[in-house]
Amino acid sequence: MTDRLNQPVARFVLLTILALAFVGAHAQELNADIYGKWKITAFIGGAAVGSRSQSQVEKIIGKFAVISAERFEFNGRTCMHPSYQRSREETVSHFDRDWRTDVSDIPFPNPVTIIETGCDLLYPIRKDHLMIADDGDFFEAVRIKTTSKKTVTRRRAMVTNRVGTPTGA
Repeated sequence: MTDRLNQPVARFVLLTILALAFVGAHAQELNADIYGKWKITAFIGGAAVGSRSQSQVEKIIGKFAVISAERFEFNGRTCMHPSYQRSREETVSHFDRDWRTDVSDIPFPNPVTIIETGCDLLYPIRKDHLMIADDGDFFEAVRIKTTSKKTVTRRRAMVTNRVGTPTGA
């Protein structure tokens, strides 16, 4: 009798675990376009509420942002367990209403995707380019491509095959 009672409970627990794994995998997949390391390459502009001086803005250029499921790091600030809530709005009306600024010279898609981290807002501009809105200032970030160990090994093998000896040997 105990085995019969445990079977439905075991099935329920197994299905719950599988459902949670699916939801976690889906969230990872949904944010794959923003996860990674990003280099701040430019100051795009600012809203009417931007408060940084030119020298403060210039100090941010060249810094990095790190975006993962566990944290969002930008400009010396770390937000743990960011929400990454996404919404889509018509580009011009969103920036006019929320930022009181004209972004017609920024190549945003229309509608624009708005990603709330819980700290700052992210706006994907195009593949491997996004805008980070921080304290009313807009910064362009470009994804940093990471080189895997497998790629490094493959490149060394190619050099070895061309030259006959490994580089640095």
